[in-house]
Amino acid sequence: MKQTNTHPLIADYLDQVCRHVRATEMHRRIRDELESHLLDLMDEQMDDGVEEEEAVRQAILQMGDSAAIGKQLHRIYKSRVEWRLLVYVMAFLAVGLFTMYGMQVSFIEFKLDYYWFYSLLGIGVMLAVTFTDYRKLLPYSLHLYVLTVGVFFLILAYGYTMNGKTCMYISGSIKIDFVAMSMYLFLISVAGMLLTRTWRFRSIASKLTVFVLLPACLFVMAGSFMDLMLYLFGFMILMMYTKTARKEKLYLVIVSAIVWTVACLLDRYTLGRVLGWVQPTKDPLGKGYVYLEAMEAIRSAGFWGKGSNAPLPKMSYLDSDFKFTYLIHSYGWIAGILILLAVALFIMRLARVVKEVDEPYGKHLIVSIVPLFSLFFIWPLMMSTGMLPIVYLGIPFLSYGNIGTALAHFAVLGLVLSVHRHRNSIGKPHTFMVK
Repeated sequence: MKQTNTHPLIADYLDQVCRHVRATEMHRRIRDELESHLLDLMDEQMDDGVEEEEAVRQAILQMGDSAAIGKQLHRIYKSRVEWRLLVYVMAFLAVGLFTMYGMQVSFIEFKLDYYWFYSLLGIGVMLAVTFTDYRKLLPYSLHLYVLTVGVFFLILAYGYTMNGKTCMYISGSIKIDFVAMSMYLFLISVAGMLLTRTWRFRSIASKLTVFVLLPACLFVMAGSFMDLMLYLFGFMILMMYTKTARKEKLYLVIVSAIVWTVACLLDRYTLGRVLGWVQPTKDPLGKGYVYLEAMEAIRSAGFWGKGSNAPLPKMSYLDSDFKFTYLIHSYGWIAGILILLAVALFIMRLARVVKEVDEPYGKHLIVSIVPLFSLFFIWPLMMSTGMLPIVYLGIPFLSYGNIGTALAHFAVLGLVLSVHRHRNSIGKPHTFMVK
């Protein structure tokens, strides 16, 4: 589209350049910057006494071939997917599915079908989010927050309570853990709300109520102290990064830390696991039992393990929370080392994605999501070896788990990939060198 008050020759030249750039959202900025350069060159020509029409032609000639510049700009602003992260995901899924076959756990055939179902569905969700422009979500941050709170209340009113935690059943066998999903939904909505003019100038009390106290009350009512602590972990990291008044930031982080501590103390189950982790031999048949069994299973595995499908009858949750323990027990320390190496490389790639993004909204999203997402990998691995307390977190993609939590992991990784994919089209303006 030609710009008004732009010389026809310049407009045609800009059209030809933009024709080679597929990132249409960058066309306006490219046109503005190129036109500015052309006008500067025109002024130099006209100062030397050249007529306007000839000055335009000379400026375009100096600027260079439109096709060459357009192709160069296309390479700069081309959206690129971080395929290496997707390769890691496929590898984790392959290992998770392979080790499920022959595993001696209850309802293994049903769990295998379930695992295949949400893995394929999750890959589809992840790719759909990856190839969607995440920036379209920013204007709806408050709407997402309100929707999350609304669904939360519906779950509390009509959901089912299992092991003290409220869930939602969409059929007789499919359970959606919306409470676990909501920690990501709250973080995504808060990351956008902090950047909007409406919430940027709100009082500290308003932000404290909306960002900390209301989610805390909902998580407590749902009986999920662990999800509350995970949400507050991500929120505190986001607050430490976001650019706001130091006093406000300090106040929100301190109150969040207090709420986190209170939640940890109120959760007697988690607190008991921590006490058992500190001194497992003090109560070997009670709180320390799982720690001692996990460490013995790993110690006795040896370098090559006990063999595929080796039984481990004294431990439960081998297909989910203690999948890493089972992998080492069956396939040896070498398998554990390879998994640790793969997870370390995966997290390093995620950290690089965080570093490469400059756009404020994208940065807010991944700063709040990536540390929490990484924690879901690090904690179960360390927990399975007795290095951290047991909190029953499954390793994303590698462990069998609830479909809601699994899809949430796929979706947030897709969101991270979407942010990274658009990083070049929203970075700092490119400087065009006149040839």
